[in-house]
Amino acid sequence: MTMAVDTRAKNTRYIVNDEFTQAALFFEDESRLEFEHTPTSRWAKSSTEGSMADEVCRSLQSFRLNAKHLQLFFTDGSNAEFHRDG
Repeated sequence: MTMAVDTRAKNTRYIVNDEFTQAALFFEDESRLEFEHTPTSRWAKSSTEGSMADEVCRSLQSFRLNAKHLQLFFTDGSNAEFHRDG
């Protein structure tokens, strides 16, 4: 199973702010992976070590956050997209 498939399967919620500069993915184990992408800051961090969010974070090669989507690129070559509801 690719990291993208595993991430989508265990994701329970995606939220993003109105400016599309901060976002979070929530997982079945109640962990979350937070993202920030501004002109001066770009990071991703997990809420808890050893969690699904931590596993996803450690597997990230890069990410893209914009009005269209959050796209995660993994070291195994797979990628996953998340879209704001509505």
